[in-house]
Amino acid sequence: MAIEERYFTWTLAADLADWRPSTGHLFRAIALDDGKIAQNGREAGGILLYGGLRGEHITIGYAGILKFMAGERVEAGRHLTVSPDGSFREAQPGDWVVGRCLNTAVASGSIGTGAFNFASSWYWTPV
Repeated sequence: MAIEERYFTWTLAADLADWRPSTGHLFRAIALDDGKIAQNGREAGGILLYGGLRGEHITIGYAGILKFMAGERVEAGRHLTVSPDGSFREAQPGDWVVGRCLNTAVASGSIGTGAFNFASSWYWTPV
């Protein structure tokens, strides 16, 4: 079961009103520069927690224990990055890491729990 614990939020104006978990915008990565779905970990500023209609403000979580939408299967303890559709997947060398999966495992299209800090994401340099 996905849960949320203590987290920090930010608000910005955007048009992300599809609040359905798994198929909508909810629990996907959001870009701070334009308020749209983030394409990768580098531009991601947080996870959509509350949506809004055009011109209204949305709330994103940028640090803490947050729910996330898995775009593919994610194993426990794995580093997370952002897929082009704003969902999350296991990070590989060459990705921007934004968090870590806290669940035992999260199936593709399911909601999981992760520890995130978008303010200090890091680039995984291949060794």
